[in-house]
Amino acid sequence: MPIVFKRNKLPLSSLGTFKAISFLFAMALCACSAMQITRNPNADLNSVRKVAVFPFAESPAQKRVTGEWETLLLSMGYRVVERSEMESMLKEQGLSVGGIVNPSDAPKIGEILGVDGIVFGRSNPRAPYHSYTLTGMPRISEPPPVSVKLVNAKTARVVWNLSDESMKKVQISRQGRAVDATLRKSLIKTLKEGNWSNIPPSKFYRETGGAIVAFNSEWDMKPGMRVGIYPFLSDNEQEDEGGAWADKFAGMLMGAGYDVVDRQQIEKMLFEQRGSLSGAIRPKEITELGKIAGLRGIVFGTIYGGEICAYHAKLVDVETGEVYWSAYGEDCSLDSLSNIFR
Repeated sequence: MPIVFKRNKLPLSSLGTFKAISFLFAMALCACSAMQITRNPNADLNSVRKVAVFPFAESPAQKRVTGEWETLLLSMGYRVVERSEMESMLKEQGLSVGGIVNPSDAPKIGEILGVDGIVFGRSNPRAPYHSYTLTGMPRISEPPPVSVKLVNAKTARVVWNLSDESMKKVQISRQGRAVDATLRKSLIKTLKEGNWSNIPPSKFYRETGGAIVAFNSEWDMKPGMRVGIYPFLSDNEQEDEGGAWADKFAGMLMGAGYDVVDRQQIEKMLFEQRGSLSGAIRPKEITELGKIAGLRGIVFGTIYGGEICAYHAKLVDVETGEVYWSAYGEDCSLDSLSNIFR
């Protein structure tokens, strides 16, 4: 069920008191959450550059949190590969990863997925909730993952690990996104201490009040790139919210100069390939769609929350599966994101 929020207007006499209480409460919440980062001193950070992020959980909210981490990793200089169906890919080969990689299987897993490392996250048992900004505006707040780790897909060695120490304390989480500026700054510091040499120039990371975008610094995105948009994963399937958001993104990208193929045409081609539109799209299908429609990339996205929304979207290369850009935000009109792309 989508999150439904009804906002009650406060009387003017109460507004000052409300803001003061909101500020103190927000400060208290911020103090309760701190991701502790540990780097393996025996791991060569620069040997793990191309990574896949294992979905933290299957709900739209957790897919969005996974997307926040994909965006963070791109901004750090990692090359992120779309492998949302990695579990089924590995099962076909008699392999499995559930957050634990068998050292003897690691080289084969890395070869099958075409990556140097895999990022695993343990989702927070607390669901996203509504809170207020200091100006009294409603927003979605996301408890951060309990833990996140990067594992070398060739050796099974943990490269770095993050854990949320607040899970051991009071069960309250701070306002805002699962990935915030403090976490990003701490991870950059940790990587630099380990001689990580791939942090891209600042122009590949852009942020406004309502949206964040990270670009793959290794790829040249030429003007007029031909792309398709797959229906977004949504928690409100009855109203075709996923399709509506795909169309909304199409308009935003066309305004930014992309050559967008009609969503319904993409769905038709996919249906002709598999006879159904159920289930996630697979890497082989991405490649085939690219050949048939002459696409350079496909946009995948997630949306949840109803009127007070939170979204994630990424543009994936149809041949390699590498992510060109990854974006997330809470601006349902997409004005903030549109300003970044223009």
